[in-house]
Amino acid sequence: MNSSGKISAAIVGVTGYEGAGVARILAHHPNFQITEVVSRSLLGTRLSSALPSLASTDAGKLMIREDAQDAEIVFLAVPHGPAAELASRYRAQGRSVIDISADFRFRNPQEYERWYGRPHPFPELLPQAVYGLPEWFRQEIRETKLTANPGCFPTGAILALAPIWQKQLVENDIIVSSLTGVSGAGRSPTMRAHFVEDAESVTAYAVTGHRHLPEMEGTLQKIAPEYSAPKITFVPHLVPMNRGILTTCYATLQSSATLIDVKNALQQAYATEPFVVLTDAPPETSWARGSNMCFIYCAVQPGSRRLILISAIDNLMKGGAGQAAQNANIMYQLPETAGLEFAGVWP
Repeated sequence: MNSSGKISAAIVGVTGYEGAGVARILAHHPNFQITEVVSRSLLGTRLSSALPSLASTDAGKLMIREDAQDAEIVFLAVPHGPAAELASRYRAQGRSVIDISADFRFRNPQEYERWYGRPHPFPELLPQAVYGLPEWFRQEIRETKLTANPGCFPTGAILALAPIWQKQLVENDIIVSSLTGVSGAGRSPTMRAHFVEDAESVTAYAVTGHRHLPEMEGTLQKIAPEYSAPKITFVPHLVPMNRGILTTCYATLQSSATLIDVKNALQQAYATEPFVVLTDAPPETSWARGSNMCFIYCAVQPGSRRLILISAIDNLMKGGAGQAAQNANIMYQLPETAGLEFAGVWP
């Protein structure tokens, strides 16, 4: 802890959407204090100049640095590849790390190479990393110093599917369809994130294989290793909104399973979870905007065994920065809701 009695935190990649989200949360956190902010593209700039929304906070007064030198915990909001190199160095210095990239989400380095097109630079660190989905791996997160923040798509899909899969209420052939806001593509300008290209249009992408697919399948298999592996068809869609993910999962109920069994499984899994809400109507992304919440709804199509699960999250919060802060709270034995006790922004 620093002189203020708070845990010192550094944010590397602070000017991207995820890094800025972490900064917004920690700037008002009762137990963490941002002491270092890093962005090589805006080196030497005051943080409030890069992120004017933080101008009224102490964090906004910090100067952007080239590296994190002293902070006790480091949030890595940089792309995969560079994140692994930084994580290795910071862990060697004894610091806790939360990686928001994909570098430590897989235990198997071959799986990483298959989906990310390069050998994992530090495979020896993979056994130390814990997949940071608090509702399912809370105890492991408490005991680690290296947490791998889940991907945004897997967060919404796994939270909806995990209780059902754990109790083997559905057959293993599952379809996951997700609608995501443009911020999921990051802040760097691209043709795909261009307003004129996205406005008034919806498009599917990565139809033949998305990097988050093995994350979904592998996590469900870890939750229920005694069952056969799930076979998921995943198709994401880009929609013209800033933030949010609406995920619809389609599965076939086992012959002996009912909608009541599904609701009981969801209730049992999430009754005491502060950031998961079970709804009586299909949720909307606007419900979660700006919050760390995940809303989940379930239904069965009449006259069939087709189960429909729908989840709504903010991709930059529960799908990113909010979950990172939640993981940090767990790693330091703090109240899990600390710094996250705010509702979504509506309308």
